[in-house]
Amino acid sequence: MIDLLKINYELLGTLSTIAGGGALGGFISTMINRKEIRRIKKSEAIQSEATAKREDASAATEMMNLLDRTVAHMERMNSYNETNSESLLKMVREKDSINDRMKKDMELLQLQRTEDHRRITGLEKVVKRELEWRKDSDYHYCSVIDCEVRKPPFGTFKRDVKK
Repeated sequence: MIDLLKINYELLGTLSTIAGGGALGGFISTMINRKEIRRIKKSEAIQSEATAKREDASAATEMMNLLDRTVAHMERMNSYNETNSESLLKMVREKDSINDRMKKDMELLQLQRTEDHRRITGLEKVVKRELEWRKDSDYHYCSVIDCEVRKPPFGTFKRDVKK
């Protein structure tokens, strides 16, 4: 079996020396450069911390810009609402004024209607009374002015005014 695997022991020794030397060199290099490695890691940590702070500052700036835009929008909305509320208040006042005038006009028209109704009723009574008097006078009409039979005698008739 040894014949199957012909191992070149010199080559194996050379390889193990190189590997061992490389490992030893790496160990020695690590020991010598440990301060340098620590500084590099510290620098990387500081750099990553600075990057995180920059990102935080950028996010804070972005939030401040968003807040400023929101405040500006709210101010515009407040101004708009104030203008609308003033115009609405003005419209309500005008509406109230118009309603008051209309109520007064309605009261005046109601009074005029009542007065007109009273006058019409009075005129209807007068017309009715005149018609009754005409019927009565037509019955007693005499064309002779100096008639002795006329009742009542000419110029003495007095009508009863019924109210």
